[in-house]
Amino acid sequence: MPVALDRRTRHDADVRDVRVTAFVSDDFPDLAARNGGMVARGIEALGARPLAVEVGDEAWTFAGDGATLTVARGIADDALVVTFDAAEFSDWVQNQRSFNNMLVARDLRYRGGTEHDVSVWDSLWLALLEGWPVVDDTLAFHDRHGDPLTLDRVFTPDDDPADIAHFLREAGFLHLRGWVDPDAMRRVSDEIDQALPNYREGDGRSWWATLDDGTRRCVRLQDFVAHSPTTAAILSGERWNRLRAVLAAGDDLVQAPVAGRCIEALIKPVGVVSGPSDVTFHRDCHLGRHAYTCSGTTMGISVTESGEANGQLRVIAGSHRVLMPVETAKTEPYLPVVAITTRPGDLTVHLSCTLHESTPPRVAERRVMYAGFHLAERGDDRPEAGSGLAELRERISDILRDGPR
Repeated sequence: MPVALDRRTRHDADVRDVRVTAFVSDDFPDLAARNGGMVARGIEALGARPLAVEVGDEAWTFAGDGATLTVARGIADDALVVTFDAAEFSDWVQNQRSFNNMLVARDLRYRGGTEHDVSVWDSLWLALLEGWPVVDDTLAFHDRHGDPLTLDRVFTPDDDPADIAHFLREAGFLHLRGWVDPDAMRRVSDEIDQALPNYREGDGRSWWATLDDGTRRCVRLQDFVAHSPTTAAILSGERWNRLRAVLAAGDDLVQAPVAGRCIEALIKPVGVVSGPSDVTFHRDCHLGRHAYTCSGTTMGISVTESGEANGQLRVIAGSHRVLMPVETAKTEPYLPVVAITTRPGDLTVHLSCTLHESTPPRVAERRVMYAGFHLAERGDDRPEAGSGLAELRERISDILRDGPR
């Protein structure tokens, strides 16, 4: 069955201080009863070692017994051990932060395992909290009539809106053509060049990367719409609004005002050796708060063509339905990997829960813009609750400056 866009199960108003003993005694039994079998199947399929958590002078080990997930006091001999302070643990068990969030921020403290083990438990833990399976041998892709889905299909404005909306929910992504004038992309590229002198490293509005000749290049321009009347016209146009309605298909998808950070322009140079330019497989919700905000839709507008030679978007079909660990996606993906080759003006769409990556260009620079639609706020939502994640994203350029890509 296709996944609904609105996957929100938690509310910011319910966030509280959760201590480890209270979690084990009060929260874990119900979670294990509902989702423990799903987690146990994931542990067996992925060969996951036990997970031990240390919080102050307390330690508990979570492990599969074949039928469900169990917890016991102490640290198992072969466990991945993660050390939290009280606030970190409370955030983690409420999906405010993930292991990946802590890895990116470089404050995850662990031993007895590898980054791959950490990634596996990031998925297993979200499966426990949210009932999102890590493996599913029955997963298949069908169109809305029950026939096999063609994953490389390209949709135009003349296609049935119901087919487009179904494909997005079934596969987790889309490739669209004919929704944006390709001739406008030359003007957009010129406006990127004209905007670049307005950005400097450390301005909080841009990301920078180091090339193999040692130079620093601006690779991400926030607030770009202020420099691009062509882009503003696209985002304000009737066809863009029609696309929002097609994707929503009855759900309440909202577009941000055409101002500020409603869209970003990305430059993908050849020869990047460090910095956040070509990011390997990840989910947009992988820093945390999946249960509070997903699913949003991210729209890529191809300013230049994309392909194997100059880099492209690759998505893992169905990864919004099966919680494949990110490190597994990089090495041994067990769902279809789809490379999307685009022409100028083509659009790509992916859900915030869908694994995707940008491959590095080898021959020519690539340019793309990213905008998106988000779910309408609920009455008790607190948008400021996600400010920590937003701040971490803005710091990524500095965090990765001297680290691995």
